[in-house]
Amino acid sequence: MLKKHDNLIKDNIFLVLGRIKLVRDTFILDTDIELFLGKILDDIEFIHQILEIMYKKLHENERLINREELLNHLAELEWQFSQVLSEIINGQGNISALHNPNIRDKLVLFRKNSLERRESLETLEKMDADNQKEPVLSIGELNELLKDL
Repeated sequence: MLKKHDNLIKDNIFLVLGRIKLVRDTFILDTDIELFLGKILDDIEFIHQILEIMYKKLHENERLINREELLNHLAELEWQFSQVLSEIINGQGNISALHNPNIRDKLVLFRKNSLERRESLETLEKMDADNQKEPVLSIGELNELLKDL
């Protein structure tokens, strides 16, 4: 069951990465902004919501088999998302948030949330790695278990 859950999370990460790339490509290409702006903003909000849900699930579930790897993948996804938001906020490409303060404020908040989640994911990943370095049983406990063998 946990292995299946790992694969589900990996597939979700893959799909969200595709969405992020689509948003990036849309504003890098020479597109008619009036046709695509609403959809891009909807996609950005959707990505933000999905990343928040995925973060909470990974944060709460410490028993996943490949949790450290999944935390790393999700942190990378958060970085990709925050980069796209930075590019839009800073007016790179053909979609700029500079012209609309409401859009800009929302994207700045999304970017802040993404960076905070990424920092938390990296901390969790480091904690998981540190915990794996510690033996599950102490030498004394191991000796006690093996003494009758």
